Amino acid sequence: MVGGSVKVNEPLRDHTTLQIGGPVDVMVFPARPDDLVRVVRWCLDRRVPYSFLGFGSNVLAPDEGLEGVLLRTKPALDFIRFEGTRVVVGTGASVARLVAQAAARGLEGVEGLAGVPGSVGGALVMNAGTRMGEIGRSVVWVDLIDEAGRTRRLEAPELEYAYRSSRLQREPRWLVLQAELRLVPGDPSAIRRRVDEALQYRNRTQPLHLPSAGSVFKNPPGHAAGRLIEEAGCKGLRRGGAQVSEQHANWIVNTGGATAEDVLGLMIEARRRWLRRSGIAREPAIRLLGPLRERWRRATAATA
Repeated sequence: MVGGSVKVNEPLRDHTTLQIGGPVDVMVFPARPDDLVRVVRWCLDRRVPYSFLGFGSNVLAPDEGLEGVLLRTKPALDFIRFEGTRVVVGTGASVARLVAQAAARGLEGVEGLAGVPGSVGGALVMNAGTRMGEIGRSVVWVDLIDEAGRTRRLEAPELEYAYRSSRLQREPRWLVLQAELRLVPGDPSAIRRRVDEALQYRNRTQPLHLPSAGSVFKNPPGHAAGRLIEEAGCKGLRRGGAQVSEQHANWIVNTGGATAEDVLGLMIEARRRWLRRSGIAREPAIRLLGPLRERWRRATAATA
C-alpha cells in the first residue's frame, strides 16, 4: 500500500507556472519518501514510463500531455532540518522557505537564491542561482533514486556542478530525494538586506506579473542571453498567446491562451535570430518535457 493521493488525466497547465500543458495519464502525490521510492520501483518493474515534477516553475509541458506516471515531490519531500551550520533539505521544499529560514538563523550560502521560484529539487538539478551565488557551492551530498530504482548518495565532486548545469541534469531518470548543504555563520541583518535587495532587483527587471517559466536560455560565457535576444530584434515577438517579454528578453510570458508550440516556436526563432547575428548558440535553461525535447533537438540540429 502506498500513502498519498492520485489524480487521473490531470491537466499539466494546472501544475506549471507557465499555465501550459495537456493531461498526464496519472499524477501521484506520495505521502512519504518511501512511498515515492515504491512508486518508482513499481513503474520500473512494469515498464511504465515515469517522470517527476516539483513546483513546475522551470518547465515547458507538451500540449498533448504525458504518458505514464508523473510523481510530485511534495508532500513526501517537503522538509528542512537545520543542524548547526548544516541543513538537510528535501527536494519538495520551496527555495523561498529555505532562503528565509537560513536568513533567520544568520546563515550565509543560499541568499543568492532569493527570488528563485520553485522547489529545492529543481534548483539542485540546474544549479540555480543569481549573481550572488549558486546552490551547488553549498552542496555536500545528495541522495537520489537512480534509473534502476536504487537509492544512492553522491558527494559534491561527483555532481559536476557548473554554470546552470550538473550531472543530475544529464540523468533525467534520476530523482533527487534530499541534499545536505553546508552554510556559514553571518550577520542576520546583513543577510536579510542582501535577500531584500535581490528580491527588489527581480521585481524591477522581471515580468513577474505574467505566467512564465523564468529564464528561457542559459547565458553564454561573457554574454547575457537577454541582451543577445534583444539585439537580435526579438523583444516583444509574439506567437499565439506567447510573447518574448518587453521587460526581459530572456523570458517568454503567457499573455493568455498560449500553447507549448507557441513557446517552443518563439524559442526556436529567438535562437535562430541571435545565432545568425552573433554566431553564439546556447541551450535552454528550462526543462522541456516529453516529446518537446526531441522537437527542439530536430529543429536546432543543423545549427547546433
